[in-house]
Amino acid sequence: MDGASWPSIREFGIPIACIVVAIVLGALLQFGVAPRVATTRLVRSRPWLAMLLDAFDVGVLFWMSALGVHVALAISSLPDNVRKLLDATLLVLVCISITVVVARIAGNAALRFSHSHGEHIGSGSLFVSISQGIVFVLGFLFTLSALGIAITPLITALGVGGLAVALALQPPLANLFSGLQLVASRQIRLGDYIALPSGQKGFVEDINWRSISIRESSDNLVVVPNQLLAQQIFINYRLPEARVAARVQLRVAYGSDLAFVEHLALEAVELVCEEIRDPGAAREAYVRVHEFADATVNMSVTFFVKRTVDQERAASEFFRRFYELMRRDNIGSPISTPVVPKQRVPAGRG
Repeated sequence: MDGASWPSIREFGIPIACIVVAIVLGALLQFGVAPRVATTRLVRSRPWLAMLLDAFDVGVLFWMSALGVHVALAISSLPDNVRKLLDATLLVLVCISITVVVARIAGNAALRFSHSHGEHIGSGSLFVSISQGIVFVLGFLFTLSALGIAITPLITALGVGGLAVALALQPPLANLFSGLQLVASRQIRLGDYIALPSGQKGFVEDINWRSISIRESSDNLVVVPNQLLAQQIFINYRLPEARVAARVQLRVAYGSDLAFVEHLALEAVELVCEEIRDPGAAREAYVRVHEFADATVNMSVTFFVKRTVDQERAASEFFRRFYELMRRDNIGSPISTPVVPKQRVPAGRG
């Protein structure tokens, strides 16, 4: 019985032991060694090294397990056809895992690059999608080549059928190239405040291969296909610069001292600029008389704010400060209720 059991142990026990040992080593590397290495000063001081470790962390256990299975198959007494089939399956799984890891590295690198150059290239998600798509295509071709399948005829067939594929994927490709055009022309960038013809306004949260996400002030998310945005007129309030002018209107009764009204308005602007922590903006403020209406003289007060979203707050603060100054100087009916127009005034123009 001992003589009969020994071949059985050697045939099945040793391969299983190899797999178990490989899994244990992989678990130790992934859950024991990798976290300790990630907290070292060398890794923390080099973001790119931390990015590589984070990407490889998902595949260490699988690769060690695959190595154990490969060794087990090599020393096992399985039939050749079964062993070849299992080896091919294992090879495909390893190639897929490597492709996933490389795609993750490429995506993280593109995202990191976009964050460090956000003012220039515009979007992270779009370039992440493109880089990962390229890696997946190359990984697929590499897997076929590793299995002994000739990829040259496949590439030729794809080239011949490229027109049919382009026609079938016309809407997705149109969105992709429209997104690339918007980003390459720097017409829109992450963090820009834009307004659509449909009336929605908000900050650009993301630009991916299919659509642009815009977060409104109410925290609602507006998703616009790239192609649709590229074909319509929209306003980007951060171009050519982020600073914009807040314009408010005053209706002044005839017989009022216009010079004194202008003095009060500029004084109110100074208080507003101190409130919004931009005192230098008061030096650029100006008051203009632009219309003699039936019952009032219409004046406009223009001052600059750092962001478009500050316009409404600054206008409200101006009215409050202006009203307080009127009460301070005992001014009543000669100045009627101010109103706020909704147009945008380019910064630096009077």
